[in-house]
Amino acid sequence: MRSVEDQQTRVTAAAVAPRPVRVAISEAQGLLCAEEVVTERPLPGFDQAAIDGYAVRSVDVAAAGTDLRNEEDERIDLTLPVVGEVSAGSRQPIRLQPRQAVRVDTGAPLPTLADAVLPLDRTDSGRARVKVFRPVRSGEYVRKIGDDVQPGDVAVRSGTIIGAAQVGLLAAVGRDKVLVHPRPRLSVISVGGELVDTDRTPGPGQVYDVNSCALAAAARDAGADVNRVGIVSTTPSVCARWSKAS
Repeated sequence: MRSVEDQQTRVTAAAVAPRPVRVAISEAQGLLCAEEVVTERPLPGFDQAAIDGYAVRSVDVAAAGTDLRNEEDERIDLTLPVVGEVSAGSRQPIRLQPRQAVRVDTGAPLPTLADAVLPLDRTDSGRARVKVFRPVRSGEYVRKIGDDVQPGDVAVRSGTIIGAAQVGLLAAVGRDKVLVHPRPRLSVISVGGELVDTDRTPGPGQVYDVNSCALAAAARDAGADVNRVGIVSTTPSVCARWSKAS
């Protein structure tokens, strides 16, 4: 009788590895990546707001929250004019001037000269003019170009099992297809005159075909496409015919 290790070696040696195929990323989930996916563009591709708020120059709001007073020594709030609004997906460039603010949505391109985004909860959410209650640091609440991925970075490595995160990253770097290893395909055949399917009642000396059900399930758990043939005759010619057909 062969050992388990010997049988595993024989089965592995007889198996034919399917060639990699290129599939849509929507069909790649659960498959093994067969290429190094190298990015060609930075991600994000432009400086963008990481939060809803106001694009500002951080130097213009550095004094927010301090004891500001006018010439009459009256306490005043730091206020900036709101000179525009930029939504996510906007293609119209806006140039910010000193001591100005631009209302921005999450994901919106940052106006030129702006170096920070002031969250709404640090302001009075004004539309024409905005009162600033707390300052913001340079770079705060900004996703800089290339923060996530730089050109030449490997987004997904060969040998990685493609899951939801990898599908999202492939889409983010502009890949609609990816080279993958197809699922292994196998057939499970049971032989033995004592075996009966689970939809029949065993007669004297007979048992249910448990092993083919368990092996097929284990192979599916491992990611294979499985064809459970069921019980076939122990005659060598019949077994050979089923093996070739499967």
